[in-house]
Amino acid sequence: MAGLLRASEEGLKIIDMVRRNLGWNKADELWCQAALTSKATLKRFWTQQPIRRETFIHICKAVGVKNWQDIVAREIQEPELLSAAIADIPQDSENDRTFPLPENLPPVRNWVQRTKELDILKTTIINSDITAISIVGLPGIGKTSLVSQLIRQLHTEKTPFTCAAWQSLQSATGKAPPFDRTIDSLLFTLSNGDITAAVNPQNDYFKKTENLLKILREKPCLLVFDRADTLLKTGEAKAAGYFADDGAEYAWLFKQLLETEHQSKIIFTSRESLAELPSTVTREIQLNGLDRDAAVALLQSFNLTASAEELAEMCDRYSGHPKALQLVAALIRDDTEFQGNVGIFLHQRDWLLIRDIERAIDEMIARLGDGEQTCLSRISVYQTSEYPLSFAGISAQMPEVSKYELKENIIQALKRRQLLYYDRHLKSYHLHPLVREKGEYLLNQNPENLRTAHSQAYNYYISIPLKPKSEWQDIEDIKPLIRAHYHASQAGDLDAANAIISEVYEYLRQWNCAELVCANLPLPLLTEVKNISFSEAGKMPNPYSPQ
Repeated sequence: MAGLLRASEEGLKIIDMVRRNLGWNKADELWCQAALTSKATLKRFWTQQPIRRETFIHICKAVGVKNWQDIVAREIQEPELLSAAIADIPQDSENDRTFPLPENLPPVRNWVQRTKELDILKTTIINSDITAISIVGLPGIGKTSLVSQLIRQLHTEKTPFTCAAWQSLQSATGKAPPFDRTIDSLLFTLSNGDITAAVNPQNDYFKKTENLLKILREKPCLLVFDRADTLLKTGEAKAAGYFADDGAEYAWLFKQLLETEHQSKIIFTSRESLAELPSTVTREIQLNGLDRDAAVALLQSFNLTASAEELAEMCDRYSGHPKALQLVAALIRDDTEFQGNVGIFLHQRDWLLIRDIERAIDEMIARLGDGEQTCLSRISVYQTSEYPLSFAGISAQMPEVSKYELKENIIQALKRRQLLYYDRHLKSYHLHPLVREKGEYLLNQNPENLRTAHSQAYNYYISIPLKPKSEWQDIEDIKPLIRAHYHASQAGDLDAANAIISEVYEYLRQWNCAELVCANLPLPLLTEVKNISFSEAGKMPNPYSPQ
């Protein structure tokens, strides 16, 4: 009887309130995924029918109710036991659990919909010849949560796996734990406790790896190595993504796991690309921020006061970064200055980083070599939302290094470290807003370096060829000049900034964009001047004309 629970009337009122705050209906698909249950079981929960204890707890915790005991009604009596057990028979594939969950599987909190990513992972793991998946992305982007949720879903579905193991390679020192500890744990878990560290204490890593491979050949297993970036080299651009010397035993293990034939699959999570994993049997998946709807749903779970527009602006500011959104939402909710009001926060704060998320970004910056950090800080002056950033723009900021060194080492390293992205559709580079802000902070530490970076950006934009003036039709045709004006003004070169305005002023008047010249320095965002009427523009004086 202790294995079955049902909700009380008061308990349902609590659950109903919190699920409304999440925007979920009573049998929401997101709720089913987070609670690892079916819609039929959720419906039985709402009608106060007895359901399994484990399922009951999952349902409560999925909506953030940790004290599930507050939801429980009286104990179930004997006559109800048989009917309850029959009623709770899963109507989907809940009884097809093919492996037990690892005991050290990380919890999944504030889960938001990542249906597309989960589908890609499942398809790649189950229906392809790929042996390993490497999931890479910024700290806090949700790599560990995604894989933990994947394991939980595979646990409830019919899959080929008979066992699973989770190994975290993170430690208090920032380094991976000793190799023997990790492989001994794997052997113990995958052998169902038959192989202990005391059985063969004299075995070296070759023999232990051989024993592990034997298990993987005998039965299909799912192995997860979380935070594999702790094994990688730091401080040198051309070494980015490569295993450090003190990680040689791990490197050997991974090589054998990927190059030896067996029935099992491996998942890595990492803040950096793992360059030494063979691409023929490994697929790298870059995890990005949440889409707009999922990010808004995450913010709404904090019961904030905000309009739809304010929530959307918050999501865009942070590019859907889930950890940053959670931290900022908690700050807005709890700080007496904001009192849960998103609008006040947006009005008063023009910076993104708060201490907890900045600490994680600092950890990544600390891994950079001098050339990488210099490049990252200098290109942070570019406003890539206003104009695409090309290799030529980056090169303009790094005149002291050859194009080969810049392209093959520095840019490659920043990409592998997930600090610089390339959009193949736009054919341009960009920084995540959190990384760009950190780069700006580093650059601002030296005012002369800041002026130089803006001056080099000005020289880059002023050199971009334009159409002949006779073919200028709208502001898009002179955008490089607008960007050059911005950087000249930031560099303090007022003569250069004024020269540009003098050249384009009449065209701006014709295009109803005369407000651009009224703020003098710096220019306001272009999107804010599109609605200026021609009559209003005609009334505005030219600040650069003789008086």
